[in-house]
Amino acid sequence: MDRVHKGYLQHNDISPGNVLLHFPEDKVSEVYIGVCDWGLASRVCETTPSRYGYPTAEARTAAFKERGTFVAPELWYTYGKPNSETSYETLRRRHLYTQAADAYSVGVVANMIWDNEDDFDLFKDAAGKARFAVALKELTNPDPKNRSTLQLVHATLRAPPYNFQIPECCYRKHI
Repeated sequence: MDRVHKGYLQHNDISPGNVLLHFPEDKVSEVYIGVCDWGLASRVCETTPSRYGYPTAEARTAAFKERGTFVAPELWYTYGKPNSETSYETLRRRHLYTQAADAYSVGVVANMIWDNEDDFDLFKDAAGKARFAVALKELTNPDPKNRSTLQLVHATLRAPPYNFQIPECCYRKHI
């Protein structure tokens, strides 16, 4: 997703159902991660409104329980009466998809994937695992102004002690 953001694109729908994991049989220590369902993707320069506006707090809460954990908090809103300061049309222009919202979703999914990981080769020690958890947690800061970027977290994870490698290609290269 860091590469996507560097290309001034955003996915706008990161969730576990849109993340593909491939474990090559001939490389048991490797995993390739892909992202699918680009139907809601947009360019950064576009103003793509959130689709998480609801007419009542109850409807918003019900929707949040169903899907909310993967959606950045700033995308949720309850709208009011037409032609008011809280009308649907007014609020949807204030709640736009951003790369920060994508970063939040990536952070939630990454935390789910790595939460119980205890691989010594990956973390080296408890302190390494804690630093790794902090780097991922910074993506899920509820305040988008204080949320880390995918670029910064990616740079952190590529540096020592992690030294994660960027895959050379998608796992479908040979298909």
